[in-house]
Amino acid sequence: MEFVLADETGQKIHATCKQTYIESKGRILTVGAWRYIRNFQITPAGGTYRTTDHTWKIVFNQNTAVSRSNHVNDELYLNLSDFQTVLSGTLDENFLIDVLGQVLDCGGVENIQCTGGKQRKKLEFTLSDINDSRLPCCIWGNLAEILHSAINQEVGMVTMLLRFAKLGRFRGELQISNAFDASQMMINPSIPEAEAFKELINDDDKTLTSFQSNEDNNKQVAQSGKRGQRDKWLLFPTKSIYEMITSTQVSSY
Repeated sequence: MEFVLADETGQKIHATCKQTYIESKGRILTVGAWRYIRNFQITPAGGTYRTTDHTWKIVFNQNTAVSRSNHVNDELYLNLSDFQTVLSGTLDENFLIDVLGQVLDCGGVENIQCTGGKQRKKLEFTLSDINDSRLPCCIWGNLAEILHSAINQEVGMVTMLLRFAKLGRFRGELQISNAFDASQMMINPSIPEAEAFKELINDDDKTLTSFQSNEDNNKQVAQSGKRGQRDKWLLFPTKSIYEMITSTQVSSY
């Protein structure tokens, strides 16, 4: 069993418990509950799916003791990544990140044939922040169906928090995806960060657009209220000629 622990200051550390000890030690490790943990080992943290930036990780052993605590705190201890920083390509892709944004466009759930003949469900969409920076996203498995169902039921803005998201590249393009079962998704979460986000973009006219994913043909622009094929230009903000003339931002194409 793999999990993340946080202390009262919000510092997080990865922890692991072998199946041998799950029944005796892991059964009271409820998500969101506070516990006292004593007598454990620490080893260097590593790998390509690192949940924290801590140098070490905790390893439970036969002497590890877990007991209940009366401490109560519902803080999620998020480390939200700035979209511009993510898009800059400077982040270490071995570390999982937290992202919060508005879902702007969403395709249909696809069944993808994976290695070994197993099929996995895939959903492509875009997340936008308050500066209209946009992250291409692709989630797999049950999360794909959950998000697609929620989008079809929601009226108005849809916000999404994806915790422990994997930063990677697909055919050279940067993309955010879920890291197997490690990622946690919250749709329209009732948390201070999401409420502040909604207030900041409440006056914007950005609306959710649906499209049909087609890797061989992405030239048709998705129109509001209709399903079309995804246009990669939807990933970039629209500007008027005047805005381009008066712009001071330097970019390369």
